[in-house]
Amino acid sequence: MQTLRSARFLAGFSLLALLAACRGSGSGEGVASMIRHGRYADALETARRDAIENPDDGQAQALYRDSQVAYLLDLGRNAVFGGEAEEGLIFFYQAYEFDPANITVQGWILKTRMQLADEWLDTAAELTAPEDLERAEDAYERVLTYVPGNEEARKGLSRALLLRNYREDLSKSYFNLGINQFRDDWLHPARWHFDVSHRYDPTNDSARTRADQVDLTLAQDRLFQARALESQGLYNAARNEYRLSLLADPGNLEAQAGLDRMDKETLAYRTIAKAEMSIRRGEYDAAGELLAEAEEITQDQADVVSQLEARIEDQQLAALYAEAQTLERDYRYQEAVKVYDELLELSAYYEDAIARKTTIEEFIVLAEEYYTKALDATTDEEALQYLRQIPIIWPEYRDVDERLKAIEERLAADEPR
Repeated sequence: MQTLRSARFLAGFSLLALLAACRGSGSGEGVASMIRHGRYADALETARRDAIENPDDGQAQALYRDSQVAYLLDLGRNAVFGGEAEEGLIFFYQAYEFDPANITVQGWILKTRMQLADEWLDTAAELTAPEDLERAEDAYERVLTYVPGNEEARKGLSRALLLRNYREDLSKSYFNLGINQFRDDWLHPARWHFDVSHRYDPTNDSARTRADQVDLTLAQDRLFQARALESQGLYNAARNEYRLSLLADPGNLEAQAGLDRMDKETLAYRTIAKAEMSIRRGEYDAAGELLAEAEEITQDQADVVSQLEARIEDQQLAALYAEAQTLERDYRYQEAVKVYDELLELSAYYEDAIARKTTIEEFIVLAEEYYTKALDATTDEEALQYLRQIPIIWPEYRDVDERLKAIEERLAADEPR
């Protein structure tokens, strides 16, 4: 009930603010009336037309902006009340872009973020099975997206990351990276005992101090593991470790920097994987765009990007070469020359493309020359001599077959019986 009253108060406050902005203008009064009757779309369209017709009228422009804010607030409220809080938050952020100082917009954003954080906390609490760890981690991350300082989500995410890493058998990698198993076995129980001690005696500052020291030690261990995993190109695992380190020691600048790097590298890694898939499908333009995106993001995977770009170029050249050869075998010489030109423009000395193109061009010239001489011939015998040369170099050239047949029939008819 309190939430509903707050929502109605914010809705009313937004309306009052808009009505105040509409005073002093005929169009403003019409817009205000539409809003009072819940006709937000009509109000927005009216204000939009007025703003277009009066581009230098500051009041008309402000009215258009306020109408957009009111329209978006209404969409957002309807989405929230309809159980679509995330969609509603999108509308509120759009309204915020129009009017960042609007207290009503700010209030709806804060309220909705808190609501979404609570919903995702409930979701995370239900995901307790081992196979649900990754989903639980995502849920806690969503909580921290909406309310970054949420202690319950921070602790829950720390547990989920630890369990998931160990469940994925990363503990063996940690041992190989020099983690002291004895120390790893005892630091966590010590941390638990310090917490229990502090709960029994909240005035025991020494227990709290010792617990903080354990957190710092654990954070350093995680940093060590994260750096090692990062050096091996295991960006997802390294990201988990940087996140764990940061959860244990929120002010650790190195852990934060590492997490920021791994966010970029994991994104680049996924983008590169999509590019490889596009290359396998022969979608070279799409692959090139993806690699360009990855190149902008990554610091550590530039060599991989370069190798894949070279692979795209090689496959494109090979595809052009194969296409040109197919056209050549089909005696589509002019088309083949164009493809060879395109190929040689990309790679001036690719395979034997120059020789093949030169030969085809010679065939084209010879065929044209023989055909012209055949047309200019004064006797069928002379024309026949030239026409018979053409199929040797260019079968199916123009109407050579028909002309040969016609000449041969005439010569046969002229022979004495």
